[in-house]
Amino acid sequence: MPNLGDFFDFAIHAHGKSSEDVWREFATSWLAVEYGRGSPKYVAGLSGLELYYALYKTDDWDIASKAAKSLRLNTPEFWCGWILAYYQWAYNMTFKTIQSRLPFEKLLSLYSPLHQMDESRAAEILHERLTRGFPTNLSVIRKARELKQADLAYLSGVSLRSIQMYEQRNKDINKAQAESLHALARTLSCTIEDLLEI
Repeated sequence: MPNLGDFFDFAIHAHGKSSEDVWREFATSWLAVEYGRGSPKYVAGLSGLELYYALYKTDDWDIASKAAKSLRLNTPEFWCGWILAYYQWAYNMTFKTIQSRLPFEKLLSLYSPLHQMDESRAAEILHERLTRGFPTNLSVIRKARELKQADLAYLSGVSLRSIQMYEQRNKDINKAQAESLHALARTLSCTIEDLLEI
């Protein structure tokens, strides 16, 4: 988390790249894939500055002195890198998917008051914002089967209100009773895992 925080802090402040460019270039890179896989070499083996050098394939070590002066803990950009590393790990979402839903400037706007929260709570709030407006797996599968919510409720025996709550994300389908998940999956001819929001 601190290494990715340093990466964003350095790339944006010391090297003068725009925050959106850095976010896009990182999220769509091989480095983001390795970082997302938890590759020890990249997650813990390289500093933020070394991550920068690895991504941008530069060996201009004169930048190091500039970096040493510019890296500051607790900048909003540092926090963004920190929380992105935690969020990606906690919710198992690729950086590319996160980047497609969350511009860096939007993440920066969430810095206050989220940076004062425990990272698990901040990530939970971030997840709520990222998934708002995106259809749930249940909704996508139900519509693909050309069923209305009321039809699914009748056929599965799961209440219409529960189905509505799951699809509106007002109720977490991942915490649904096994019996309900089994009934929905059986009715929709899919697996229980297909219905879960991961």
